[in-house]
Amino acid sequence: MARAGVSAWSWESLKVSKAVNSGLRYGMGAKGLQSYALRSYGVEMNLGETALYRKRFFRTYPGLKVRHDRERRAWLHGDTETRTLTRRCRMNVEKPTDHLNAPVQGTGADGLKVALALLWERRGKCPGAVPVLVCHDEVVVECGAEQAADAKAWLKKAMIEGMDTIMNGTDEVHVPVEVESRIARSWGGDQPIPRRSVSRKNGAR
Repeated sequence: MARAGVSAWSWESLKVSKAVNSGLRYGMGAKGLQSYALRSYGVEMNLGETALYRKRFFRTYPGLKVRHDRERRAWLHGDTETRTLTRRCRMNVEKPTDHLNAPVQGTGADGLKVALALLWERRGKCPGAVPVLVCHDEVVVECGAEQAADAKAWLKKAMIEGMDTIMNGTDEVHVPVEVESRIARSWGGDQPIPRRSVSRKNGAR
């Protein structure tokens, strides 16, 4: 989603797309999207722009609009419960955006927990590789450099199978599960870890 005068493949356009996709799929209005884009991505948009993005988004994904309208009606009629695909329930939902968000984020969390369980069950297949960080939909594994390729495959397999168990546990339409993985020297990616700054005030080093 490119803005006027901005290349469709620019960093600015990418930030706009992330704001629109992350905000509108969970029921934000034009004003909410305006605030969210500025707060989370540093993107300034007027209400006319965010209203236009919202109109185009739901024109592109009409099925999502149908779901939003259905869930909003349920919430307005006093339905304050939501469930993930595993039927895990969240009660006393106070905002319609949370009513839309909880089943999606909750289902993702269910799949991630299954993946972590698989990593534990299969730890003998990749000894020395240790999960050290789980954040949202990401898992960081530490291991020796010589083991990196095996650890990458071990992690990717568990994450795909974990989410597939949740998403495709019925005979309904199959949802493909994709996982992006990479090997890096540090948690920050391929960039070297910056050295700690040294103070020379009062002669100290």
